[in-house]
Amino acid sequence: MSKEFNAKRRPRGTKPRGGGAPGKASHPDPPKVTAINSVNTTKKTSTKIPNQNSRKPASKTSNKNLRSANGSEGTAQSQTQSQDKAQGQVKDQVKDQGQGQELKVENKTYNVPLDRIEQHRHFGVYLSRNRFDAIQLLTRSTSSSSDDYGEQRISSDFRGKRCEFRAWSPFQSKLAAGIMGGACDLHLRSGSKVLYLGAGFGRSVSHISDIVGESGMVYAVEQGPWAGRQLTTLANSRSNIVPVIEDATMPYKYRLEVPACIDIIFSDLPQADQIRSLMLNARHFLVPGGHFVVYLQAANSNGGVSNKEAFEADKELLRGHQLEPIELVLLEPFKPGYALVVGVSTRKDVPI
Repeated sequence: MSKEFNAKRRPRGTKPRGGGAPGKASHPDPPKVTAINSVNTTKKTSTKIPNQNSRKPASKTSNKNLRSANGSEGTAQSQTQSQDKAQGQVKDQVKDQGQGQELKVENKTYNVPLDRIEQHRHFGVYLSRNRFDAIQLLTRSTSSSSDDYGEQRISSDFRGKRCEFRAWSPFQSKLAAGIMGGACDLHLRSGSKVLYLGAGFGRSVSHISDIVGESGMVYAVEQGPWAGRQLTTLANSRSNIVPVIEDATMPYKYRLEVPACIDIIFSDLPQADQIRSLMLNARHFLVPGGHFVVYLQAANSNGGVSNKEAFEADKELLRGHQLEPIELVLLEPFKPGYALVVGVSTRKDVPI
C-alpha cells in the first residue's frame, strides 16, 4: 500500500507550482498577493496626475493656435475692410471732383463739398459743417503766426481762394456763446474801431481782429501782468491789435493811447465795476450813436440757469447812463448764469 501510494503521489509532485522546484509544493497565497499588487499598481499609474497634466500643454498650444488663427483671420478681415473703405473714399473723391474742396483738419486733407463751410449771418463769421465734428464757428485767419492760443485750424478753398480758418469755441469765449445763442447783430464790420475792456489772454480779441480785418483796429485793455504779456505777444503777430496794460475803471490813464472814435465797446469786467466802467469809457471814446456789448451775470445764479427777468435791474441802470439796451441773449448752456446785452449810446454831445 505504501508503494502504490508513493507511486501515485510522485507524478503529482513533478508538476511545477509557482516556479518552484519539482516535487515541492509552493504556497498558493503569494501569487494572489502579487496579482492584487500588480492590479493596484496599474490602477495607480493609470490615475496619476502627471499623465493628465502631460495632456494639458497640448490642449493649451492647440487653443493658442486656434486663437492665433482666428486673430490672423480677424486682422485679415479688418485689413480687407479698411482697403474697401479706402477704395470707397477714393471713388467718392473721384465722383466729387469739380464739386468739392480740400479740407485740412489736424494735418489731414479731406475732400468735402463746398457747402460744408458757409458764411454766417454775422459779418466775418463762418460755419463749418463736416463729417467729423458738430457745427462750429470759424473766423478767417489774418495772422502771420501759425498758432494764437492752440485753436484748431482748417485750410480750405472758399469762393475760389485758399483760406485758413480758426475754430471759435463758445465754451471759451462769451462772444462766441452769444453768437451761438442767437444774437441778431454785433455791429462788427470791416474797418471797425473796437475797444475791448477786460481782454484777458486775448481769445475773443484775436477773433475780433480777424473780423475787422487789417483796416480795423482793436484796443485791448487788461490790467493783469500775465495777460498783458500774452496780449503783447499776440500784437506782435497782428498789426491791428494794440495792447493797453491799464486799469479799465480809470480810462483817463490811457486816453492818449485810445482815440476818441471807437465804434463799439466790449466790456468783460467784474460785475461790481461792469456798468460804471462801461459808462466812463463810453463818455471818453465812443462816438455818438456807437454800440456796446456787455456781459452781465445774474445776482443769485451761482452757475445755475437764469432767466431774462433777472437782468432787468442792470438794464435800467444802463438806461440811466444813456446806454440803451437793444437785445439780451442768455449764454446757456455755454456760460450758465451770464447774459450778453447789445445796446446803443443815446448821448448826443461830442465825446470828451
